[in-house]
Amino acid sequence: MKKGTRKVVRITTLVLITALIGVTLYFNLSSDTQIVEVGDDYIDFELETLDGDVVKVSDLLENQGVILNFWGTWCKPCREEMPDLNDLYNEFDREVEVIAVNVRESNQQINQFLSSLPEEMDFTIALDRERDVTRAYNIGPMPTTIAINQDGVVIKKQETQLSREDIVAFIEAAQE
Repeated sequence: MKKGTRKVVRITTLVLITALIGVTLYFNLSSDTQIVEVGDDYIDFELETLDGDVVKVSDLLENQGVILNFWGTWCKPCREEMPDLNDLYNEFDREVEVIAVNVRESNQQINQFLSSLPEEMDFTIALDRERDVTRAYNIGPMPTTIAINQDGVVIKKQETQLSREDIVAFIEAAQE
C-alpha cells in the first residue's frame, strides 16, 4: 500500500471512530429518561401483563411494598431464583407484591420458559417490550431485583441472583 493511501485509511478510520464515540455519547447523555437509584422515589409505570391485564406500581403501593424482578428467559440465574421467589412470596402470605418484569421477549418465549419451571408462578409477570422501565430503573445485568417500600422509596437493589436469604431480606425491606 502506498504512503498516501495508508494516510487516507488512517484518517478515515480516525474520523469514523470519533463519529461513533460522539453518537454514542450523544444518545447516552441526552436521554430524558430519569434514572432511579436506591434512596430515590420510585418512578410509576404501567405495563401489560402476560395475562393481558395492566399492572401499575402506584396502585399496588396503596396497600403494600413492591418487589421488581427484571429477568429474561435466556438467563440461567433467573430460572434458578424464580421458584424460590415464588415459594417465599407465598410463604409470606403475599405481604408484598412481586412483579417479574420480562425484558423484550415474546409471550411464546415467556410461556415456554415458565412451562419448564417446576411449578406455576403466582406473582405478576409484566412485559417491558420497549425497555422503558428497564432504562428508568437503570437495569444492567439480569436478574436484577429492586425493593420499593410502601412510601414509594427504592430501598434495595441487587444485580445478581437472589438466594432464599436475599429474597427474605427484600421482602422485609419492602415491608418497612
